[in-house]
Amino acid sequence: MNKFFFDVDGVLCDTSCKIDEDFKTWFLNWSIDKEYYLVTGGERQATIEQIGIEIVERAKIGFHCMGNHIWIGDRDYKINQFELKDIERLWLEEAVSNSIYHTKTGNHIELRQGSINFSVVGRNATIEQRNEYLNWDNDTKERLTILQSFKKQFPRFDVYIGGNTSIDICLRGANKSQVINLIENYSKDDSYFFGDKCFFYGIDYPITAVMKNTFQIKKGLQIGVLLWSHSGSNQGPPVPIAIGRVS
Repeated sequence: MNKFFFDVDGVLCDTSCKIDEDFKTWFLNWSIDKEYYLVTGGERQATIEQIGIEIVERAKIGFHCMGNHIWIGDRDYKINQFELKDIERLWLEEAVSNSIYHTKTGNHIELRQGSINFSVVGRNATIEQRNEYLNWDNDTKERLTILQSFKKQFPRFDVYIGGNTSIDICLRGANKSQVINLIENYSKDDSYFFGDKCFFYGIDYPITAVMKNTFQIKKGLQIGVLLWSHSGSNQGPPVPIAIGRVS
């Protein structure tokens, strides 16, 4: 049986937005006889708020916080937990204060299960403020600079570009690639991953590096945003059938 692995933010819904209701209905119908997994950097409750409890609970396994908070049915398992040392927290706080970016909204360091979400603009930012920072970061590469500097200073961590404004931090090796080791009867040939940060330093890069069939969801497209057909109930590769922006 084919296995489908989905990132959530930026894939099943636009970044920092809720799922498109028409796409949600389509996905629920499509997934009735499919085996799929959620592989996201976000926490479970945030995932439910974005794509709905039905899609979350129908997943065979929910891998949250880069796979460090695992949900199977109504049971959860936490792995690769850690605490920030004072020097590490201070480094991140100074990265915020030293940034020349003009808007800082608070909640810059969010502790998750086995990971940390860091943002200069802050998680309190509105969608407009997030998009403004994204445009600025595309020009300045601030997140990449912070990522590389933090990883060099604290080599016990892996660090990745996350959503439109954030950096995601986990213990070395405790990234999304770990989830395939927990899949029963995993096969590269019949497994498919959909992510939006598949580039080097992106949060989806580690899992795309170890899987054979991966799909990069481009910025601005709709998978809420991407619709694909499937030749046969559980046979054959997924085939994109419609790509376009939500009007």
